Amino acid sequence: MELRNLRTFQAVVDRGSYQRAAEYLGYAQSTVTAQIQQLEEEMGVPLFERVGRRMTLTEAGWRALPQARELLAAADRLLESGREDRKPGGTLRVDLGETLLCYRMQPVIRAFRERAPQVRLVIRSRNCMRIADNVRTGECDLGVGYDMDWNRGALEVESLGSYPIVLLAAPDFAETDFTTPGQRKAVSLVTDEPDSIFRRRLEEYLCQRNIELDTTLELWSIETIKRCVMSGLGFTYLPRFAAAEELADGRLVELRAPVSGVPAPALCAWRKGRWVTPAMELFLELLREELG
Repeated sequence: MELRNLRTFQAVVDRGSYQRAAEYLGYAQSTVTAQIQQLEEEMGVPLFERVGRRMTLTEAGWRALPQARELLAAADRLLESGREDRKPGGTLRVDLGETLLCYRMQPVIRAFRERAPQVRLVIRSRNCMRIADNVRTGECDLGVGYDMDWNRGALEVESLGSYPIVLLAAPDFAETDFTTPGQRKAVSLVTDEPDSIFRRRLEEYLCQRNIELDTTLELWSIETIKRCVMSGLGFTYLPRFAAAEELADGRLVELRAPVSGVPAPALCAWRKGRWVTPAMELFLELLREELG
């Protein structure tokens, strides 16, 4: 069984198709197909099935994936052990919560690229719940996001501080009451996906207070959410640092309510028991300097 076939298997899983895996690896798509077929012949089971335009894992594929990742990690560890200078190398995959990626991570990424230019750094924006799952399965090496009951039993977790989450609206809505229970409000919540930690926390608060809203505008970009709120389409609930400029120049204001200003802890996680590579060590060091 060849390691390159296992790396191709991992790339198809991570990118969802043979074509994207080929682009990532620098192969022709026919090479990816041949390597997966060779691996399936060696194992005696199909690893993928096509659902629409996407390749999904079979049950045998799901069972094989964690072992393939462990073998590849062990191979990378062996290669790194031969580097006497211990300079970071290889690939580092980091999944990040969107607000942290957009507003807090640029200094970390910039410093990492300067100090480890030989590392292939793969950065992805992900929902915080999915980040923990990706760390556990080995789909990413490090995960940075907000605590959503991450399972400490499977993860090594390090705190990166807490950040106030605030209600935000345009100045015309500055006196909107989100404190008095039992209201029906002619205002829209402008927010992102249902599994967002901020959206969940706010909706729980509104439910406890029996405050009903007219509508929810579900968008998938923090910048789009802020622009909609500034134009008077509703209010939102985001980390204060994500709207620092707009708050400073008066385009947004903080609304007064018990739920506004409550801190959310940010965490960095990696799979328990795995080898922390030099690249991971450097990224963690920079995270601590910037966020810790």
